[in-house]
Amino acid sequence: MKRFMRHWMVLCTIFTIFFMIGLEITSADEYFMIQGKVVGIYKDLLTVKTDKGETMYFAIGRKTVFVPTRQPGVDEHVKVTYYFQRRGFMRREGNVATQVEIVSQK
Repeated sequence: MKRFMRHWMVLCTIFTIFFMIGLEITSADEYFMIQGKVVGIYKDLLTVKTDKGETMYFAIGRKTVFVPTRQPGVDEHVKVTYYFQRRGFMRREGNVATQVEIVSQK
């Protein structure tokens, strides 16, 4: 009986690990793209006013790719590729920028 319980616990642990990995993979499957003007950049937050007049906020970090290789300045026109990150373990919910491309300056 102890042997059965031990195998059962190992099986449940393995299943839980694979389930959590699956949730992480599926949460970032859908990418979006917007264009707009940078209205603010502060530490790890980029604020962009889209061409439709909507203000959007993006988390930026060490995995964010900047084209060319510099952060944009205020009033520069950018194209942002991002995904929506759902609330997970020790994470916030919101838009995460994967690439920020400077299209033109003002």
